[in-house]
Amino acid sequence: MWSWQKRLNERHMAPIRRLVIVLSTTILFLLVLRATIVSSQTADQLQPGFGQALSSVRSAQTAGATPNEIAPLVSLLNKALKLNDQAANADSQMRSQLQTQISQQLASVEAQAGQLESIASQRTFTSNVIAYLSGGVGALIATLAYAYGTSFWRKYRVKRTFQMKISTK
Repeated sequence: MWSWQKRLNERHMAPIRRLVIVLSTTILFLLVLRATIVSSQTADQLQPGFGQALSSVRSAQTAGATPNEIAPLVSLLNKALKLNDQAANADSQMRSQLQTQISQQLASVEAQAGQLESIASQRTFTSNVIAYLSGGVGALIATLAYAYGTSFWRKYRVKRTFQMKISTK
């Protein structure tokens, strides 16, 4: 490529590069700003019990609970969130009743999550023990099969060796 063509391409590409950089930084800034605004709004509107309930559901999930077991807990949390939205728009008497219902649901979620966590951790422990034991038994069977196979092979070779005929010419 000629030097004047390179300069021409660089001259035309520079504004495009600047535009791409400006657009990408603007989009990144707006995404970060939106994420902080949304998270701060939801944290301000929720009761403190939601965090505890979510952490107990999370610990049940990490203990080994299946999605089918966690689904009812998530449903209860969603109901509590709907009640929380209603409480934000209700008068003071209705708000206190809704907050009582929310607290009861969150306590129920925490209790069920605790039970589910203990069941799931026991199931996970049992599964791990069975896996390790079956691995040990499998290794023992493989070792015995190998020992029996090599013994059989040696006996076969000795028997074949003694059955050989020596011929003289």
